[in-house]
Amino acid sequence: MGATNIAELYDDSLYNILEFLSTEDRIRFAQVSQRFRQVFINQRGSKYREFIIDENSPRLELIQLCICRETVETLTIDLDHFDTGKYIGTSHRCTAPAECYAILCHTLPGMTRLKHLVVKQLKFYIAPIDKPFDQVLAAVRHLPELKRLELQATQDFSVDHLHYLQKLERLQLLIPKAPPACLVKCFKSNGSLRRLHLGYACCQKNLVNIIVTHCKNLEDLKFGMTAESADYKPLAKLPKLRELSHFGIRRSGSFEPLLSALANKSQLTHLSIDGGSLSNEEAYQLVRIQSLRHLTCFCASTECVELLGRLTNLEELCLWMSRSLDISHSLLTIIASCKKLKLLRLAVGIVDKNFFNDAIDLLRMGERLGQQPALRLE
Repeated sequence: MGATNIAELYDDSLYNILEFLSTEDRIRFAQVSQRFRQVFINQRGSKYREFIIDENSPRLELIQLCICRETVETLTIDLDHFDTGKYIGTSHRCTAPAECYAILCHTLPGMTRLKHLVVKQLKFYIAPIDKPFDQVLAAVRHLPELKRLELQATQDFSVDHLHYLQKLERLQLLIPKAPPACLVKCFKSNGSLRRLHLGYACCQKNLVNIIVTHCKNLEDLKFGMTAESADYKPLAKLPKLRELSHFGIRRSGSFEPLLSALANKSQLTHLSIDGGSLSNEEAYQLVRIQSLRHLTCFCASTECVELLGRLTNLEELCLWMSRSLDISHSLLTIIASCKKLKLLRLAVGIVDKNFFNDAIDLLRMGERLGQQPALRLE
């Protein structure tokens, strides 16, 4: 006997029906019953595992996201979608941003599989939404799988609710200002934090001491600030630190005590000093860190470049020269000394016309002796 109403159909038949429905009718279908919603999720949910809400996201797409909330694993929320200052009257923008944002925040607690959340504001933003970051943080505070959070902003938004999250392993804060007290509470609440990326100078007061005191499990730190030598040195106390990146302006020679302390521990494998040329004193301490496998740095002299050849365990080296010097001989010294080197990238610098031929000859000699892996020159 055939089915007398749609509810009696098998799921396979319902899937076929969904294929012929418009987006509006699919949404209505999903709202009929829990079973119909599950059929909708089974057919459409994979689309929303990784989803971006941006200025071009249609309203109906967001409704379907809400229906499929349990399938979301990675979500990016661009606040530009809720900006009333642009494109008013288009089909993509929210005409009632505060209400739309409230609906989104009401949906977030149901994203039980969410692992990675990004909230960003990178364009000038006008919207009647109070503390948009804090609203999201409050909404996701109990999600069991959320271990990676990225907040990006050019305007100064409150992040006082950061400490609501307590299972973070990776945190990126590219925001103008992060109050020290807010960071302290966040780090105390997230004892498993392994990777931390902070925007340049987002916290000026006691940043290093806060990190060293409360982030004992930190393995990867990326930050930038202008400070005295003594302010950087405590970073060497982090017991599990493997990767360290500093970017932006810094005082000349300010890393010497830190590099000296790191050399005594031999645990750092990745180091990036992006901004500010190494002084000779810093270079002498840096080459004592024999555990280094990946290095990015600026140099101002051929002597500094040649010193890097003492890092015999290097696998990747990215180098900038801050002065117009021919460093051909210095690079050849590195190639000859660093037998494990797989990538040598000269981002800015000068080599003579014979450099590449000489480098090839060195590499061929190493290959014949079975000492040199394949090396890529860039």
